[in-house]
Amino acid sequence: MFFSLVINFLGSDWQPKDVIIGLFEVTKSTSQTLAKILMKLLNKYDLRKKIIVYVKDEGSNFNAMTTILKIVVNYEYFGLKENF
Repeated sequence: MFFSLVINFLGSDWQPKDVIIGLFEVTKSTSQTLAKILMKLLNKYDLRKKIIVYVKDEGSNFNAMTTILKIVVNYEYFGLKENF
């Protein structure tokens, strides 16, 4: 199984950009393993307060990552006090 983290954003020219910031072969695809990889990447690239939207697979092993993403997503960007 492979795990990838792709960021999408608008560049200074207002054109959509896609960048893969992590691609890993995961031999043990538990939710804890995937969550550790995700947090390592979010911290490495200082993305914890810059995420405003996320999309993920609906596999059961992504439950821990959903919990992490609910914590780090910047809902204030939209004027919200919590996730919706």
